[in-house]
Amino acid sequence: MKMSRKAKRYDESVLPGDFQGFEAFQDGDPLRNGRLHGALRRQGLRVELEHLSLEHQSVKKQSFAKLHSRAQRLTHQVDYLHEQLEIVDHDRRGMYIQIRSLPPYKDDTQIQFNEITIVRDSVSLKRIAFYRKDEVKRQVPLNMTEDELSRLLADIRQVFALA
Repeated sequence: MKMSRKAKRYDESVLPGDFQGFEAFQDGDPLRNGRLHGALRRQGLRVELEHLSLEHQSVKKQSFAKLHSRAQRLTHQVDYLHEQLEIVDHDRRGMYIQIRSLPPYKDDTQIQFNEITIVRDSVSLKRIAFYRKDEVKRQVPLNMTEDELSRLLADIRQVFALA
């Protein structure tokens, strides 16, 4: 996955979270409907998601305009994760788009947001927390219901895998 220098610098500043007890999963075929993979932990009717990625192989040459259009469609379609998503960064040459929760969740100790990174042939989702006291960014679990997870998997596949 090729990212802009700015994106690489940002990703390197996010520390990994503690995801013990999370189970890896994988589903699909990158040539047909895309390969989804990630890690999650189920707790009753709730799910904690470490990360989610979709890798797909487009048969057509993809333009940045089409990629941007798909990213915008995803921001409108995924309205059930309790925070509105908006495009916050892009790199035309690198075919890279970053979507985040705006406004993010805030309290006295931290700021949390969902982040979706879109590159030519892949999409990834994770939740990041910025701890004010330590001034550290760390990946944290994204909490959702089983229904929200199913809908998210379907929406990401619908928007990107059939490119």
